[in-house]
Amino acid sequence: MIIEEFMSRNLECASMTDSLQQAVKKMTDKNVSSLVVVDMNNIPIGLVTERDIVRKCCSREQLNCSTFRVSEIMTSSPITIISEAAPEEAAELFLKNKIRHLLVIDKNTRKAVGTITPMDFTRYREHMRRKGQVGKSEEDSAIEKILDYYRD
Repeated sequence: MIIEEFMSRNLECASMTDSLQQAVKKMTDKNVSSLVVVDMNNIPIGLVTERDIVRKCCSREQLNCSTFRVSEIMTSSPITIISEAAPEEAAELFLKNKIRHLLVIDKNTRKAVGTITPMDFTRYREHMRRKGQVGKSEEDSAIEKILDYYRD
C-alpha cells in the first residue's frame, strides 16, 4: 500500500497574493479544508488551512481579516511526502510534526498531487475493514496511532 492509493486528490490551489477573502470563498465553494499555495511554476510553497485562518486571523479581534493576504496566513514550506511513500511514513510525519494536513507531491516534478488528513486514514481503514483486510501489520499499527491521536 502506498499513499497515492488513499490520498485526497481534491486539490485546490491559491496564490500568495490572493486575499484571505478569496481563499475562504474558494475553500467554501470547493468544500475543502485547505489550499495549496503555489508559485508561478505550480510548485507548492505553502499551505493554508481552516485552522490557520482561525488561529492567525479570526482569533485576533482587533484585526480586519479582509485586508489579509494568503502569504500572511499560510504555513510556509509545508511538510510533504512523496506519493509512493508508505502509510507508516505519513503517520510518523503526522505525529512528529503535530499536523492535520500532509501535502503529497510527485517525486519527479515536485508538484502537489494530493493531501492526506486524518479523515483519509479513517476512510482507508473503513475500506480495508469492509474488505476484511484489517490486521496487525505495521501499516495498520501506524494508522491506529494516527486515529488514536486525533480522536483524543
